[in-house]
Amino acid sequence: MFSKGVSDVYIHRGKQAVLQTTYLKECINKGLLPFIEKYHHNGNYLFWPDLASAHYSNLVKERVHEKSVPLVARQDNPPNVPQARSIETVWALLERKVYENNWEAK
Repeated sequence: MFSKGVSDVYIHRGKQAVLQTTYLKECINKGLLPFIEKYHHNGNYLFWPDLASAHYSNLVKERVHEKSVPLVARQDNPPNVPQARSIETVWALLERKVYENNWEAK
């Protein structure tokens, strides 16, 4: 997220969590890197993912390092600070959209 908008959201269609290979291909290579190239070519950005294991896999860390993407280290990424991670805003927007018509989980 940034002042000019957000990158596209990847919707995973499956019953399991996103694996590191899928995250690398769909979110990093097709989403994050093109977004950075388009809007942040000046190098003024910081990648701050949530704590999902795929986000900090060696495969992903190697790729973002290879592309010189500054990444918040896992040990510096506290679990209870959703304001620090823009994805939490996306989750809040999705939640509001789902529940706006009085939908109930059953």
